[in-house]
Amino acid sequence: MSSASIRYFIITDESEILRVPINKFKRLLEATSEEKLERFAGKRVRVAEICVKLEDRKPMEVIRAIYYYLHFNEKGILDEEYLIKSSDIVFAACENFSAFIEKEQGNVINAQQEFAKRQRDHAVWWKPNMQLERNLLDASIDEFKCKRV
Repeated sequence: MSSASIRYFIITDESEILRVPINKFKRLLEATSEEKLERFAGKRVRVAEICVKLEDRKPMEVIRAIYYYLHFNEKGILDEEYLIKSSDIVFAACENFSAFIEKEQGNVINAQQEFAKRQRDHAVWWKPNMQLERNLLDASIDEFKCKRV
């Protein structure tokens, strides 16, 4: 029987890959002092969210991978405001959002969506180099050993 699972990884400034258990990641998203990562206090960190296909609870292949940033405050608690701002940027950059934006007025073109895409690609999403991506994808199917947070 097949199913899917999400794997979360934090990548340090030194490109070390740290696996974050899903329950811990969910608690981090609650942005409370009960769950914090003091190691990343005051930092923007790279995160990989990788969905894998499972066969008999064993990871077989990667379905999709998303790479984004998370910000932590000076106490190591997830910055909720930045998370909301990031989701707004991603929404503004999506293709379907253009239906809500007035397209053209005479010679003036509304470029809000293009600016939002640039902002998303710079401030919200990141792209790993080939070796890091290979290691992340392998780690998600348990073929690359990494530490846990």
